[in-house]
Formats: sequence, C-alpha cells, structure tokens
Amino acid sequence: MSPGTEWRATEAAPVILAEPDYPFWGFGEVLVTLAMFIPALGAGAWLVQIVAMKYGLDPKLGILELLAQSIAYLMLFAVMAAMFARHSRPLLPSLAWHKCTFQLRTLILLGLGLAVTTVVLGNLIRIPNVQTQFDKLLVDVPSRIAISLFGVTLGPIVEELIFRGFLQPVAVEAMGVLPGILLTSVLFGAMHLMQNDFIWQSGVLITLVGCVLGLVRHVTGSTRASALTHVAYNSIPFLILLFAGPPNSK
Repeated sequence: MSPGTEWRATEAAPVILAEPDYPFWGFGEVLVTLAMFIPALGAGAWLVQIVAMKYGLDPKLGILELLAQSIAYLMLFAVMAAMFARHSRPLLPSLAWHKCTFQLRTLILLGLGLAVTTVVLGNLIRIPNVQTQFDKLLVDVPSRIAISLFGVTLGPIVEELIFRGFLQPVAVEAMGVLPGILLTSVLFGAMHLMQNDFIWQSGVLITLVGCVLGLVRHVTGSTRASALTHVAYNSIPFLILLFAGPPNSK
C-alpha cells in the first residue's frame, strides 16, 4: 500500500426489525376460511376424478393428487381475496408479501442450515424408514417431477402465505409472540403429520421448522422472507428426491 492511501471500512446496511402486526381479521375469519378448505379439497378431487375418467388415468396418481390440491388452494385464496376485498385491502400486501432488510443469502443459508439440522435430528430421534402415503405418490416419474418442482416453488409460498401470513399474525396478537408462533407451528406440523402417516418424529421436526419460519416472519415482518427460507429448506430433500428416484418401499 502506498503512503497516504486511505482504507474505508464498508458498513453493511443495518437490519431493521419489523413493526408488530395489527391484522384487520381475527380467529373467526381464519376458522371460516380454513373450513372452506375441506369442501375445496372435495371439489378439487371431483374435478380431477372427471379428468382421470375421461383420459383413463388412475386418480391416485401423485400428479393428479397435486392437481386436486392446487385447485383447492386456488379456491382458498379466492375466498381470502374476497374477504379482504370487503375491507378494501389487497390480498398479498395484507399477508405481508413484501421485501425485508435481511439479505437473500442470509435467508438461503438459514434454510439450508435448517435442512441439514433436521436431517441430523431425524437420525438422532430415529425416524422410521417406512413408505408413507406421501411416498406412494412419488412412484411414477411424472408425479415425482411435478411434486418435487412444486415443493421448491409454489408449495412453500402457498404454505407461508396461509400459515405465517394469514394465521400467525392473528395468533400472535391474541396470545403473544412465542405462544402465537408455537400454535401456528403446531398446526403446520399437524398438517404434514397427516401426510407422513402420523410418524410423531416427523411431526416434531416439522413443528420445529415451523417455529424457525415463524420467527423469520415475525422478525422480518415479511412472508416473502419466510417463503425464501422455506424454499431453501425444501430444496435439499426435494432435489434429492428428484434425482435419486422413488423412495424405497420398506
């Protein structure tokens, strides 16, 4: 370095924590909206059944199950959009889908680290190596590809908007930060528990994942941030699934 050269330390942009949420909806709206998901699933399954009969397909194919679930999600978001329209509020901004001050790489590294941590914890608590109902959806190549791609794209976004965008602000406002995040995470784990044949170890791990995602959502004030973390978390198991072939049938 030549004499007189000055070095200036670069300062990282400060991380600004989010303001508290003040949702204009409550548990009543949450219960009504989520109750609509059951008939929406039925409607999705009925539409897929018609498609399967028309083209001679097995309605239990994973790709058709994914289509039925996607139809149900569309109906659910239509109900939410209609509810928010009554308050003259747009859907996505109301669910905190906006930028945050946290860097993208921080969220990605957090998600990847969370995925590795759950693998380690799963080995420690000995998750049974059995074929679940979810695994049975992955036996054919088109289903495995479709479900894997959904799992690292729209799937995490949809789940974050519903759980961390719609449910968590209401739970946190009513119960406090930690109890509200815990309640949301337990419901998040319960939904996945049903997909994994009620293996309790899976339920515990996914509930812990939900707690981390809930903290990301609360600290950043952004469901986009928790969704990016969720995408990074899902990327490892779903990409392994995509390239490693169908799960074993033990």
